[in-house]
Amino acid sequence: MRLLLPLALTVLGAVSAGCPAETGSGSSSSSGSSGSACDYSPPAGFDPLSPAVTFSAGVLPIFARSCAFSTCHGSTAGPANGVFLGRDGPKVHAAIVGVKGDELPTMPFVTPGNQRESYLMRKMDGSQCALDAQCAGASCQSSMPKGDLPLDVATRDVVRRWIAQGAKND
Repeated sequence: MRLLLPLALTVLGAVSAGCPAETGSGSSSSSGSSGSACDYSPPAGFDPLSPAVTFSAGVLPIFARSCAFSTCHGSTAGPANGVFLGRDGPKVHAAIVGVKGDELPTMPFVTPGNQRESYLMRKMDGSQCALDAQCAGASCQSSMPKGDLPLDVATRDVVRRWIAQGAKND
């Protein structure tokens, strides 16, 4: 119990600040002016090119189980909370690759080959808070999934690898 309380307080403090806490799975660096540790970077040994990841078998199932709810990003009617991440692979791919959103109109949701310049990856990592000054209303809002802890690092690394490998619709 004694060991869990400091960890719980760290997580609660980070979540209430709008940035999820990292739990030793990677390195964090300061966001610069605010001094908060919310700019996730994969560990030095991370290989973005291996294993190979496909959109249909690797990434789309992650979106289906984590994002594609009618109250989140799964609705085909209305704004789909900024971007559609439902079960229609071609439609999802067309909605995110090279497409800029309203929150951060200077960065596409997915920039093929560059996960650091992919807003979707920033939101999944909880690193969007390092970009707040550039976002509409000076806030990139909460990390994704909203109101929950970030997806585990291994799951996020599947999306990270897909982006690094060119974000192909395969």
